[in-house]
Amino acid sequence: MKKSLFNIMELSGILFCMAATVFLRSIYSMTGEGTIGILFGSVNMSIWEQVKPIILSYILYGALELMCAKPYFRQFVTAKALGLYLAVFIYIALARILPSDFNAPITLVSLAVGFILSKALTLKSGNIAGFFSVACFMLLLIFVMYFSFTAFPPKMNLFMDSQSGMYGIIPDSVDMGAVYLNVKE
Repeated sequence: MKKSLFNIMELSGILFCMAATVFLRSIYSMTGEGTIGILFGSVNMSIWEQVKPIILSYILYGALELMCAKPYFRQFVTAKALGLYLAVFIYIALARILPSDFNAPITLVSLAVGFILSKALTLKSGNIAGFFSVACFMLLLIFVMYFSFTAFPPKMNLFMDSQSGMYGIIPDSVDMGAVYLNVKE
């Protein structure tokens, strides 16, 4: 493993993923609300839809790190899975506490915590590679949630759009004024 390159990539990953997250959050409107935007972007302002770009950018950057720095595979995958789950958990917890005006700082903090944890666990002298199969299951589970919850969101506050009070992909034919008046009652 190239430790110096890995250290640099882990720290620069915070900024790269932050920039990618900002881009991915707006890709839905940039693609004209197309399928690519639905798969990779945020279709509304719910907490889950704001987490989706964090998940995608974190995983893609992890794949880049794996190819460039060549860390020990099982240790790295396990550390990245734990870092990803912690980043998602931190984002959800902070997004529930703080108003949506703090979306960018919340994203930055959650990414930083996730990357710091994954770096510490990857470089740790202890062996966490024994949890590789659990980490693979965790990654499979997050992929299933990633691709399912936009089209079929559970009726929970985590998936509700804070602006319209609706879930998932919001149809074009909805009168947002009526929805707004209904939500404010």
